[in-house]
Amino acid sequence: MTLPAPLPWHTAQWSRLAAARDADRLPHALLLRGIQGLGKGLFARRLAASLLCTAPTASSAACGECAACRLVAAGNHPDLHRLAPEEPGRAIKIDAVRELVSKSVLSAQPDCHRVFIIEPAEAMNRAAANALLKTLEEPVTRTAMVLVSSNPDRLPGTVRSRCQQVTFGVPPADDAIAWLAPRVEAGSPRALLQIAGGAPLRALTAAAEDWLGQDAGLAGELAALRQRERNPLQVVEKWEEQPLANVISGLKRLTADLVRLQSGAAHVDLCHAESRAELQALCEGLDLRGLILFTDDLNDADRAMFNNANAQMTLEHLVNRWLQLTRRGGR
Repeated sequence: MTLPAPLPWHTAQWSRLAAARDADRLPHALLLRGIQGLGKGLFARRLAASLLCTAPTASSAACGECAACRLVAAGNHPDLHRLAPEEPGRAIKIDAVRELVSKSVLSAQPDCHRVFIIEPAEAMNRAAANALLKTLEEPVTRTAMVLVSSNPDRLPGTVRSRCQQVTFGVPPADDAIAWLAPRVEAGSPRALLQIAGGAPLRALTAAAEDWLGQDAGLAGELAALRQRERNPLQVVEKWEEQPLANVISGLKRLTADLVRLQSGAAHVDLCHAESRAELQALCEGLDLRGLILFTDDLNDADRAMFNNANAQMTLEHLVNRWLQLTRRGGR
């Protein structure tokens, strides 16, 4: 694990935890929360490196030069453990948590912490989360449990209540654009930031994966379905060519914009601000409650991916729900 560089919008959170560490009051369990793309995982790794460093700087950052820092950078420090799904989008299972818990009861090296990072924490199924509770309630001295979550509401309340929560908000748009602009080769930094919900690192992903183009294609297919100009099965086949997570994410962004427009929130920034006119035409005459229910369907599909949902069945269901929503206003 390479030592991550600090991100400019992490300053307040870092100062808070550095002060707690200097006062020997660092919480034993932290929940880093905020939307995806704010660098919470990078913050967790930077924090872990600083806790393991034997010669931290005046700002409590890792020195990057001591033996501990070299072990962290090489990814084999004995007191740093990370837990993640075996595959992206899958659940963290109870056996993996039990193995982590068994390591957490061991004593750390003298004058050092043992650090455990769980990312994304919401990937733990309920049984796995429950297996972590006792460790959160009865921590071993100088052990830091760091949970990273973009969807903390998916964590059981019993887990959230046992962690000190550190919230990450989106940086001011102008600051984010200034950071983003030299890092993207194509696409408007402002448009990329908008489609990423204001999260700079997510905007980098949006540029690399062409979210703007992908969502434009999805919007065109939704419009064609509304006008009954496309065979629904052909649309499903088209969407199956992409990863299910990408389709659902794009549909969620588009539907969020449709809800904003249909609710009359014209002053609110859209994910696709440059396509406002097309989206306004797409949602014209649609029932707001129906759009909100379609959002619920998308959220259900998003959660179902953790349980190996069948992509074809999921997409067929979503297309059918869109056809039902647009039945009256589709022609």
